[in-house]
Amino acid sequence: MVADNLQKALVLHGDGSDLNLLKEEGVGEMDVVISVTDSDEKNLLCSLMAKQLGAKKVIVRADHFDYVPLFEMVGVDRAVSPREATVNEVLKLTMGTGIEALTTIEGEKAEIIEYTVSSKSRVTGKLLKDVNFPDDSLVSMVVHGGVTIIPRGNYRIREGDHLLVFSLPTAHQAVEKLFK
Repeated sequence: MVADNLQKALVLHGDGSDLNLLKEEGVGEMDVVISVTDSDEKNLLCSLMAKQLGAKKVIVRADHFDYVPLFEMVGVDRAVSPREATVNEVLKLTMGTGIEALTTIEGEKAEIIEYTVSSKSRVTGKLLKDVNFPDDSLVSMVVHGGVTIIPRGNYRIREGDHLLVFSLPTAHQAVEKLFK
């Protein structure tokens, strides 16, 4: 059970839409409230009541991916779609080496992928402007030696750099080849 692994957490097994229960358990004084029932509506209601009672941060499970932006628009700090999380993990596991992190945007319409540059990468040692990135991609950030850089064309890519690449799915394979 979840409660067994969370020593400093209060895990409620009850109706999260019951205002009296939330008040009795002191939900308004909590740093984080996470609602993970199998009902998007109950998760939303619980999170909004917790926020109204004073909870600092609320996180909800949203089974309907389309609800994620709506939940965040009405005051939920973070809505998590199990489907999106699963897709992201599977993609990371199946996409090859050099990929550190992957996030899909708008239900897989775009991707932000973090690549680690190896000594064998085709981009190693090249100026960013000299790398033939596909049209539907953009290097938006580089982390080098713990320092975050917004790169320009004259940035020389080095082994160990972490490049954050924003791309459409159509460009993904071409971008990935550059890092192999």
